[in-house]
Amino acid sequence: MPRELIFAIIAIVLSLLALEAVARLIEFKTGRNALSFEPDHGWQTAFFSRFFDWHEPDPDLLWRFRANLHNPLVKTNSSHLLGDELPIKKTRNQFRILLLGDSSPVGLGLVSRKQAFGELLRHFLQLNLAGKADIELVNAAVSGYTSEQIVHLLRHKGWSYQPDAVILYCGNNDASISGEYSDRELLQKQKLISLRKVLQGSALYRLLQSLFLPRVKENSLPAHPVKVRVTPDEFEENLRLIKNECRRKLIPLIILKPPVPYLWPAGLQFRVFTHLTGQTGETIIPQPLAAILGRNISYCLDSNLFHHLYGDSDIFTLAVLQSAFSENLPADSVRKLYEDTLRREPSNPLFWNNLGVAWWRTGEYIQAEHCLITARQLYTHESAIDDDCLRFSGGSPILYNIGINHLSQSSMESLYDSLSLPFVYLDSALQADYLSLRIKQAYIDAIDRIDTAGVMIVDLPSHFRSRGGEKLFIDHCHPTAQGHRLIAELLADKILASGIIKASR
Repeated sequence: MPRELIFAIIAIVLSLLALEAVARLIEFKTGRNALSFEPDHGWQTAFFSRFFDWHEPDPDLLWRFRANLHNPLVKTNSSHLLGDELPIKKTRNQFRILLLGDSSPVGLGLVSRKQAFGELLRHFLQLNLAGKADIELVNAAVSGYTSEQIVHLLRHKGWSYQPDAVILYCGNNDASISGEYSDRELLQKQKLISLRKVLQGSALYRLLQSLFLPRVKENSLPAHPVKVRVTPDEFEENLRLIKNECRRKLIPLIILKPPVPYLWPAGLQFRVFTHLTGQTGETIIPQPLAAILGRNISYCLDSNLFHHLYGDSDIFTLAVLQSAFSENLPADSVRKLYEDTLRREPSNPLFWNNLGVAWWRTGEYIQAEHCLITARQLYTHESAIDDDCLRFSGGSPILYNIGINHLSQSSMESLYDSLSLPFVYLDSALQADYLSLRIKQAYIDAIDRIDTAGVMIVDLPSHFRSRGGEKLFIDHCHPTAQGHRLIAELLADKILASGIIKASR
């Protein structure tokens, strides 16, 4: 080989090493890994990466927790899993539980991760077994995860921990909209995975990607209708895949039906984020979603009721509730405003809705119902929205308002009576609400169709309704500390009664 070529190669290598050192210094000074998410991974991904700084891209899973995080809620180890360092191999006396799921098993909204049901379950089981087995929790839950990502995580990492039981909690993220691609499509679009895994170990690569990749699709709008992240059919398929893998390995599977509140305002959850921007100044929520979320549509919200239900809510929950549109005028002035406006635009469903809310605020429930039902009929028949997901979601606040108007004329006990008008409308609002993270009935039905041989299905919605209902939620889907404790106690009782731990020794 010519000497000149050898010197050139050495110079290039030394230059790359120098640039790598500079990139690592930048990461050290800024205190974060500079790797960026790809621009078509959906707005929820951009939100978590931009404003929580807990996640980083992953070629196999779309994203994962960053390694070695340490704050009161999120503590991760070098393997990007929640908790302390965990050896792959276990000792003979250990009973290892693999917990798969989304932000609820993570403990989002709690003061401390020690209040999350996974940690409490391990503690309760350890106390009851009195040294007969060493209970170990592998918490592989990741905020924002769907069943599609969980299947991939289980195959790429979960089984390596040799679990004795698997607990699954998911569905809220599956039934939500993030962008124009489903999670399955995004995972299928991933290319050169092995090469990208190697490159992600380079700080220089991470820095270059963070500088240039976000600009590839800056301010671009979806070219296709938005989609739910995982359809009910895909959700059921994923559950069956997990069940079949557990059955082949003779490992019991526990599936938790996620509970959700009915009084959380439909279609409001992400309004507060419509103006948030990414690293290059582009709004993170696609324009079609932002247009729906940003409408001047009023809600039947009672601040006293919400304080009674949710107590002193956290900052995030309060910000969501305060983001609801309000005219900030006396009810009489609001009624006159919309009555005058409707003479000019009698077919506008949002004006009819807002007039109905104004009547509701003064306790005129009959007038309110007339206006709200009219709003619903006009929206259903005259909506100009072509996208089915957005059209249904756009109508969910009106259904919610009709339900609250009926609930205001009855008692809270009617909320869970499936034959009552409050329940019918509030449940309909929930089923139509793809702009909040709440599981839908079609996904619950998919859980119920799973063959229970080797599978334990735990009905958390019924458990919650009988022990506090709405008061057990922090927000649209996350349980309170008391809710987490109830889940842990119920799981501990069922696991001990089932003989799962004894059978595995």
